Amino acid sequence: MNEYLNKNAELRLIKLGNRRYYRTLVLTVGWIVLVVVAWLCIMMGGKYSFARVPSYLPLILCVLPFFPFSASSVLFSKTFYATVEDRSDYTQFQKLKEARVSGRPETVEALSVTFLRDDGRKFSLSFAKKADVMEGIHYEKGDRVIFVRGLKYPLELPLTDERERTCPRCGRTIGVGESRCGRCGFDLFLRT
Repeated sequence: MNEYLNKNAELRLIKLGNRRYYRTLVLTVGWIVLVVVAWLCIMMGGKYSFARVPSYLPLILCVLPFFPFSASSVLFSKTFYATVEDRSDYTQFQKLKEARVSGRPETVEALSVTFLRDDGRKFSLSFAKKADVMEGIHYEKGDRVIFVRGLKYPLELPLTDERERTCPRCGRTIGVGESRCGRCGFDLFLRT
């Protein structure tokens, strides 16, 4: 149940997520087709045996650059409402990685956000603060959010320009008084 987002805005947001979802699905299916066609070309060429492992190396090297690495987070996502239950900043050490200048292990700052879904289930998301996108993570305890299938990040509700928030499409900050993301153009008020 949602008290912050009207039905038309919700439908527009879901439509936006579905476009990204289907685009990612087509990209993933295209990659699988590319792998199968390349494999058949290699095997039908007669030069390689099915039993020889080195025969697969050219296939892997040809198609690996085209693999949609972030596709799984989009393809296996669902649309639902949740509430931010907890947010914790923490620092951890990268194993066996020594900083060249100081000789000490490099620290990695991270943010963990725990959400409580409307169906009662909890789950957590972790974000590395070294990532460029971390400047845009603005979830606070008690915030109401909607996860939309096809979008990377949950959208904080209600939709106003009175506070900084996270762009659900790219993760950048949508600043106070701004109604559009400066990077991807996501419209906070879902105008078409």
